[in-house]
Amino acid sequence: MPAVTEIRAQALEVAAGWSPPDAPDSWRLTAALFEAIAAHDGLLNRLAALPSDRLPALLASAAVSFLVGRDGPAPLAGYFPGPGAPQPPFDAAFFPAASRFFADRLDDIAAVCHQHRYQMNEVARCSQIALGIAATAGSPTDPVALADLGTGAGLGLQLDRYRYRVGPQAAGPPAAELSLGCEVRGPRQPPPVRLPPIAERAGIDVHPIDVRDAAARSWLRACAPPEASALTRLAAAIEVARQHPVRLVAGDVTEALPGVLDSFPPGRGVVVVDAYLSVFLPPGQRERLARIMATAGTSRPVTWLSLNPLVPLGPAGNRSVQGLPLPASLIRDYQQHGVFAVLGARTFYQGKERGRLLARAHPSGQWVEWLDSEPG
Repeated sequence: MPAVTEIRAQALEVAAGWSPPDAPDSWRLTAALFEAIAAHDGLLNRLAALPSDRLPALLASAAVSFLVGRDGPAPLAGYFPGPGAPQPPFDAAFFPAASRFFADRLDDIAAVCHQHRYQMNEVARCSQIALGIAATAGSPTDPVALADLGTGAGLGLQLDRYRYRVGPQAAGPPAAELSLGCEVRGPRQPPPVRLPPIAERAGIDVHPIDVRDAAARSWLRACAPPEASALTRLAAAIEVARQHPVRLVAGDVTEALPGVLDSFPPGRGVVVVDAYLSVFLPPGQRERLARIMATAGTSRPVTWLSLNPLVPLGPAGNRSVQGLPLPASLIRDYQQHGVFAVLGARTFYQGKERGRLLARAHPSGQWVEWLDSEPG
């Protein structure tokens, strides 16, 4: 079981990462919600009864959003955006309102936490993942198979059906129902977003989400940041997923991945996407994932594309989940200024391995700083 101090530190780390000083005002509520959770001892004590792998601070934020959306408590509900609505103004009165709500509804928050698992489906991260695939997939005309770990509702398996605006470039189907924007930071330009054809796709999750189920969609919305554009993106992505069903496998990723890889046609190149999953796994499981992909890579190229914060989880993070070398300046910035993701790739083929640090990235897909200097 996690200690209260651990949950508080993680909540504050998430707050700093979601809404740094240069973030748009619309993200202030997301950070404030985690700050309020970190400041409430009563809630933290209840969260400490949850196993660490339930992600207590994140789960609590979803539980609060779920109850606010369902019950509309005043004045707290006035700070949360509704579907398709603009972001309400934020002010300091949010904090006492949140504290009162936590105190009054501790039992309800705890009950929701015990009944659900946190399942973040931030579809905007697909911009960063698409860049990673474009940089590592080789020929843009050779079909690949796509496996998504911790897939949730499978929104990441639809990434070739979205439109992208990454810096000055645009890519993807012009008539796509969802368009994702991603700012480019730093001196290097990322590669063009040219995705290979995705011939097969499958997702793995302990509890896959059926987007046809209204209750499941309600919980999915609760796990999204309470930010207007994030909720709008999610609604559009859910509609895409409903129109294009994909294979979702229920199970532990290390148990299910070998079977999923074996189900793809022999010789087909595979991209295994791990977005904000490995950071929550114990080191032994991450090592097992790498061994599974290395074994599969004896007969076909297998690329593990990882978009994750540093480990150990918390402000002391100093390592890539993939074991890739990191610049000291990147580690220092992470520890001083809050969580961001590292995009990395490890490719296994015929007993050989190639690792690349590609980029650092905002947790909600808002920006990417390209670090890789190699050609794709």
